[in-house]
Amino acid sequence: MNSVRYSAASAQLKDGKLIVTGGSKGFDLNSAEILTEEGWESNIPTLPVTIYNHCMVTVNSTTVMVIGGKQNKKFSGKTFYFTFGEEHWTEGPEMKYKGEGHSCGRIRRNNESQGMSIIVVGGFDGSSYLSSVEILEENSNEWKTGPKLPFGIADSELVEDQNGGVVLIGGQSSSDVNLDTLYQLPHGGLDAVWTKMEQKLEIGRDHHTAFLIPDNIADCS
Repeated sequence: MNSVRYSAASAQLKDGKLIVTGGSKGFDLNSAEILTEEGWESNIPTLPVTIYNHCMVTVNSTTVMVIGGKQNKKFSGKTFYFTFGEEHWTEGPEMKYKGEGHSCGRIRRNNESQGMSIIVVGGFDGSSYLSSVEILEENSNEWKTGPKLPFGIADSELVEDQNGGVVLIGGQSSSDVNLDTLYQLPHGGLDAVWTKMEQKLEIGRDHHTAFLIPDNIADCS
């Protein structure tokens, strides 16, 4: 990358481009970079705040959203949209809970709908690990409360499954244990419940990365 950084966040667009925002390298960053076929480019407008330990999600084919984290060195629930081709980031709806180390992704709105919503899970608010879940439906300007986690979890990884649900992988609990657990949520409706999966990580971990890969790459049977 053009800038060394850690505790940054990234999102991938459907055309394969990868955007990375914020992070720190001894001092906090508000810059963004995008990976194209020509390499890393720094022609993305800077964020209006320095930001790290946040998360980022792809909203649609041209828009990404950064969510929460430490913004200007304070725990924040503020969100910002960026649409490629525009000249600045736009502030979005603020979350109910401020924190860092949360996970985010997209989830099916409810059991009957194929529409997708943005989901934010867990995190740390400076004093406790959060079990809260917040959901932002398409074209909405207000976060709503989603199905709570069984206990507070931070620094986990949220992966969208092939049926419109999500799987929360690993992380850290209030007992400072690196978790090996996987919890699945089928949709974002009020009747949805987090279910502990039978599968486990071989090594409990936090601050990791996880993503889906095609079946022809790995045989997990």
